[in-house]
Amino acid sequence: MGLQGNLRDFEITDVLQLIHMGQKDGVLKIKTEDDEGAVYFEGGLVTHAETRETEGEKAIQVILTWTEGEFIFETNVKSEKRTIELPIQNVILEAARQIDEWKRMEKVIPSVDVVVDFVEDPDVGNIELLPEEWRVLTSVDGNKSISEIADSLKMKEFDVARILYGLVSSGLIKVCGEKKKKKEKKEKKEEKEPPRKGGFFRRR
Repeated sequence: MGLQGNLRDFEITDVLQLIHMGQKDGVLKIKTEDDEGAVYFEGGLVTHAETRETEGEKAIQVILTWTEGEFIFETNVKSEKRTIELPIQNVILEAARQIDEWKRMEKVIPSVDVVVDFVEDPDVGNIELLPEEWRVLTSVDGNKSISEIADSLKMKEFDVARILYGLVSSGLIKVCGEKKKKKEKKEKKEEKEPPRKGGFFRRR
């Protein structure tokens, strides 16, 4: 029997470390009640990670927060994508740092779906911004969410959120509220529509 079990019995970090120390090639698949993910290894190094909604280092951050779910390691399975190439200790350490920083930022920025806008009359004096901060600031328009700003700039959501957290804390911009995802709007619309019978529009 290969490596498999439940995250209630084994911590995800211990499972990742075990694969790393064995210098294994393959994929660790995890399935939870709400999501599923995969972490690919080559010679014990993480080469790629993904969940239903994200991939790369961000996917690792998400997976490391899971405490319940079934996992199984399948050997000799490779991914064509290479979004990570680091020893697992580095991946875990960096993800842990970012998770801790997210927790701190959540008091101001609860999610990447919030919209930020300029404060009308900021009392901030002369602020010197770094080029990366200017780049993010020029994308603030009171309409785009943090996630949308990150997409438009081809930046990581975490990096954009970290910069905006600093700008909000400085009093230059403000959080306006959370932007509803299109998927959620679509689901609400479908709830209001009467069920259709037959064909592709039949409700499941």
